[in-house]
Amino acid sequence: MQIELAIQRSDASPQAQSPETASRPKPWKPSKMFPLLVFLLLACYGLMAMVVVEQNTVIQSQRNLIQQLSGDSSQLTSLKTQMLAQQAIEKKQAEEATKPAAPPAEKACKTCKNHVRASRTQQRAEDKQPLQTADRADWRRFPSKI
Repeated sequence: MQIELAIQRSDASPQAQSPETASRPKPWKPSKMFPLLVFLLLACYGLMAMVVVEQNTVIQSQRNLIQQLSGDSSQLTSLKTQMLAQQAIEKKQAEEATKPAAPPAEKACKTCKNHVRASRTQQRAEDKQPLQTADRADWRRFPSKI
């Protein structure tokens, strides 16, 4: 295997090869692509700015729509409560109209009172349990019926 080392000769003076000049970096020269990169960067920032403005208008329109829907919803709720109140009033009036008027207690006839008392005593007699079945469980003895 053979290795060759290529060394360039410089015809410059020995002062040019001093360590001070050798350690200095080369001055920066803008490349040929630099103006194109700057143009692309500005174009991208312009597009981003347009997107932000468009997004702001969309957000504002959505905010306005939500506020309108909120107002409509509150109006609808108030209308529903008014309708329910009106229906309750109409139902109450219909019940009062179909309900027969009860005669005043002072004008009730004595025979009617006697008839009511007799029917009550019959109901009490029917509800009583016979003596021979006092030990068996009976549906009439449950606390929900008492």
